[in-house]
Amino acid sequence: MSIVTNITGLIIISSMLYTAYPQELCISSTIQSENRFRLGEKSIIKNLDYLKEDIKIPQLVDGSDEKKINLINSVINKDILPKVEEAEKTSKEYFDGVGQEKPTFPFEIYSKYTISKDDNVLLSLYNDYYEYLGGAHGMTTRTSYTIDKKKESLITLKDLFVTGYDYSDIINKEIKKEISKNPDYYFDSGNIFKGISENQSFYIEGDNLVIYYQMYDIAPYVLGIPEFKIPLKLFDKNYVYS
Repeated sequence: MSIVTNITGLIIISSMLYTAYPQELCISSTIQSENRFRLGEKSIIKNLDYLKEDIKIPQLVDGSDEKKINLINSVINKDILPKVEEAEKTSKEYFDGVGQEKPTFPFEIYSKYTISKDDNVLLSLYNDYYEYLGGAHGMTTRTSYTIDKKKESLITLKDLFVTGYDYSDIINKEIKKEISKNPDYYFDSGNIFKGISENQSFYIEGDNLVIYYQMYDIAPYVLGIPEFKIPLKLFDKNYVYS
């Protein structure tokens, strides 16, 4: 296993999870906040004949409430690490046996994250996990995390708005309007979209709320991960993090 381990005076958050992975924890100075938590990452790198692996997982470090920080990191780890473990198991079963032929094109798994919003109030980011385990093409799965910096907690879509506010009405109208521009891009000419769900995936990017769907949820593979950007100004004072 070719994994770099380098811990520099820091406690790896959620170290109880998947301890079979020695991991590098790098600390980023990206977050500038009155709160004490910082953003680091777990790094897992492998370069085998049959598997290329480059995994970077965002992790919060320090913070005012250790339990809250650990909970956030646990959620992120559980979204990503089981996929890594399963892909490693699958690739090993296919190509690491005695006398097994080495693949012309090795399997690949990659995970990288993007910080889409970082101010004194919110940290919002999304993670794209890609794997190619044979077949016509690989697949990307996106997960996202928006954190209230003061509360040091993950927030859901409804937490962005004043209690009782019908935010879904504006979001649904904006998505339907966007789909109507190119209905042929979507399954059933766009009629597959019936409205956002209660646990809808989202992230904040600049002055926009971004609603997204996984590959094949509402559109063919060629469209990738469908994203819909809704200007936050449409919610006026009902958006509580303005």
